[in-house]
Amino acid sequence: MKKLILTAALSLCASAALAAVPKAEPLPEDLRLLSKKGIDAIYSVDIPEAKKNFGEALAKYPEHPYPHFGMAMATWATLEYLEDESDPKLGQEYGRMTDEAIDVGLAWIKKHPGDANAYLCLGGMYGLRARLAVLQHRWIKAYFDGKKALSYMHRSLKIDPELYDAYLGLGMYEYYAGTLSGVVKVLAKLVMRGDAKKGIELLTICKEKGYFNALAAKLLLIEIYTATGSPYMNTDLAVKWSKELRAAYPVHPQMHFVEIVSLYENKQYEESRKESLAYLKAVNEGLPSYRRRYLPRVLTAIGTTYLVEKKYDEAADYFARAAATLKEDASAHPARWGVWAIVRLGNVHDLKGARDKALGFYKEAKAYKDEWGFSEAIAGYLKKPFAETQLPGTLPPP
Repeated sequence: MKKLILTAALSLCASAALAAVPKAEPLPEDLRLLSKKGIDAIYSVDIPEAKKNFGEALAKYPEHPYPHFGMAMATWATLEYLEDESDPKLGQEYGRMTDEAIDVGLAWIKKHPGDANAYLCLGGMYGLRARLAVLQHRWIKAYFDGKKALSYMHRSLKIDPELYDAYLGLGMYEYYAGTLSGVVKVLAKLVMRGDAKKGIELLTICKEKGYFNALAAKLLLIEIYTATGSPYMNTDLAVKWSKELRAAYPVHPQMHFVEIVSLYENKQYEESRKESLAYLKAVNEGLPSYRRRYLPRVLTAIGTTYLVEKKYDEAADYFARAAATLKEDASAHPARWGVWAIVRLGNVHDLKGARDKALGFYKEAKAYKDEWGFSEAIAGYLKKPFAETQLPGTLPPP
C-alpha cells in the first residue's frame, strides 16, 4: 500500500503564479462524465470498461489531454493492480503513453490557457511519471517530475480556486516533503520545507470535496495513517475507512488488501491473518479479480502475521510457499512479493540463529534484478542479522 498512489509531491515551483490568470474555460460535461466513469472503472479493476470510456472520450476530444491521460492510467492500473508492479514491459509502455499524453497536454494549454482542468491533468501526468520513478527509487527523476507536477497544480488553482482535486498533489507535497528522509528530503528542502500536518489537512479536503481524486486521497490518508513508526499514525481510523472501502468494493482485491494491511498496522494480527486467509481462498477458487498473480502477496502476508507472533515455523512455511511461486510462474518478470518472501525466509532463519541459511536466502533474493528497490534492505541484512527488535515492521515490502 505504501506505493498504491505516491505521485508528484516532491517540490514546489511558484513561477506559474506570476503569470496573468486567464478567463476560466470549463471542462465539457460529457468529457467530465466519461473521465469520471473511466476513473471509477479503474478503481473497480474493470480495465476494459475504463478503456471503453476513455476511448469514447478520445474519439470525441482527440486533442484534449484527459482521454490520453485516461488511457495511460488504464495501463498504469494494469501494472499496479493486475501485475502487482512486476512487469517491466508494462512499466515502459506506461511511461511512453504518459510522455505522449504530456505532449498533448502541453499543446492544448497553449491554445486553451484558461482550462484549469487541463493544468490539473498535466499535473497528474507528471505526478504519475514521478510515481513510477519513486517505485523504482529513482529519486532525482521523481524530484524533477514532481516539481513540474506541483507547478501545474498551482496554476490550475489560480484559474479555479475550487478545483479541489488539485489538493491531492499539493497535500502530498506538504506531507512527503516534511517526512521523507535521505536524498528526497534534501532536494525538497532546496525549495521549500514541507508541513506534514498541512498536507494531511489538504488531503482531507480533497477526500471530502474532490470529484476525480476523492478516493485517491482517502487511500493516501490510509497509507499515511498506517505508516509504521510515524507520529501521524491513526490505525483505528485507517481500519474504519478500509472497511468502508471493502463495503463499497466487495470483490476488489486491492481494497481487500488495504484492509489486511490496516488491520496488521493496528496490531490486529489474528484478524489480518483471517482476512488474508479469505483472500487466499478467493485466489484459489478463482473469484473474479483475485488473480493467481496475487498468490505470493497473500502467502507472504500470512507468513508475516505469524512472524510478528514469533511463530517462526509457520511463517517459514508460508514464505517458502510464496517463494516457490517464482519457479511455478513461467513469466519473464518475477513477482516482487515472491522475491520479498525469499528475504523474509532469511529473516526467519536469522531469528532462529541459522545465520548461514539466512545469508543464502538474502543472496538468492539479491540475484534477482532489483525492479523494486529491495537492494538497500537486503544489503542491511547481509551486514547484520535480522533481530526481534525489528518486529513487527511493515507488512508490505519496502
